[in-house]
Amino acid sequence: MATRILELWIIDKSGLSLVHIQSQTLKGKPTISPILFSGFLTAVESMAAESLDSIKMEDSKILIMPFQEPTKFFVVGRGKMRDKDSTLRKLLFKIKEMFVEEFGEILGSWNGNHQLFSFFDQKVEKYFH
Repeated sequence: MATRILELWIIDKSGLSLVHIQSQTLKGKPTISPILFSGFLTAVESMAAESLDSIKMEDSKILIMPFQEPTKFFVVGRGKMRDKDSTLRKLLFKIKEMFVEEFGEILGSWNGNHQLFSFFDQKVEKYFH
């Protein structure tokens, strides 16, 4: 079975969740609030001497990819534990490229309107279970 993402967050430098997408397999299951998760991740990242790159859980893992261009932001993906980190990171990098292509010009001056990102899930749906 092909590697797919279970959950995706794109988080800006201040800790705001710009995008949060869940796969259909997670619908109806308890999940972490995207607002709480993005705040947690940003707080840990700001206190850590080195960048946090993953969080491992019993049946899944969260991979964190920080980027500096066009502005500082994170692309974070949750995948199944059995999926290779390198494969998940390649998917996350593709998603990052798509996000920057679509929104790169406005990221530096983003005014807090989340509606700008509302259609992004349609662009990346092929990467989800």
